[in-house]
Amino acid sequence: MITPLPWLVIIYIVAATGITPDSVRFALNKQAYLAEIERTDVTSGEPRFRTFAWDSMFKAITSTTLVYDESDEIALPNGEQSAAWQQRTQKLCSDKKECVNLYPGSDWSFSVSKVGEHFYIVYQDFIDAFP
Repeated sequence: MITPLPWLVIIYIVAATGITPDSVRFALNKQAYLAEIERTDVTSGEPRFRTFAWDSMFKAITSTTLVYDESDEIALPNGEQSAAWQQRTQKLCSDKKECVNLYPGSDWSFSVSKVGEHFYIVYQDFIDAFP
């Protein structure tokens, strides 16, 4: 059994390197996500955009989504995405029903963290989820 001090050192090292449960989950499943993206149909020349709903934890009123955005526009500040990106993602999201709401005027707060080339984890808080 490891005593508390070594555990604290291990936790500190892991935290300092940016390793999180979500980054580990992504790393373990990255090849499966890439295979799924390869099967995604896109209009010729359009950057691919694909979402993977990870979870929805209503105890924290938070949803986590893995997003593959070949254009990387998802990482831009809210409202700075191109009109073409907004149209493309709105269409894809309305078809799949598992996308996050990243459009100007959204009442829901969200954060975007890059976890790989063109891969992002989006954490979305549903402020008004319950009355």
